[in-house]
Amino acid sequence: MHHRYEGLVDYIADTYRWAAEIGIGPFPDVAWVLAGVGVRVFATDIRPFQHQGLKVLVDDITQPDVSLYTGVDLIYSLRPPSELVPYMERLAREVEATLIVKPLASEYLEGQLTRRGSTTFFLWSHL
Repeated sequence: MHHRYEGLVDYIADTYRWAAEIGIGPFPDVAWVLAGVGVRVFATDIRPFQHQGLKVLVDDITQPDVSLYTGVDLIYSLRPPSELVPYMERLAREVEATLIVKPLASEYLEGQLTRRGSTTFFLWSHL
């Protein structure tokens, strides 16, 4: 796992017990580390991906199957296209979960800018 995610992983592991990663693509490292430290985690993507030891479901965040996310504490996404963030916000609100987005370095989003260690990310709390 790249060092730019260490603070994010620590924050999630210290704060949440069940998380869903949106748009995992071919990069399962953060989800694997979270699962390894005891966070219950699954991932979704618009395309089917298989990552050993990780549940990955096909779902479209623009028209999500809300039942997949019922009960999660956290919805998070790493470097998503910024136009998808409002859909994630809506889903997080609907299932009463916190949303964390770690954007590309140059993007600034409307969530609460949060820093843990050397990692910055945006947070929306809907609990």
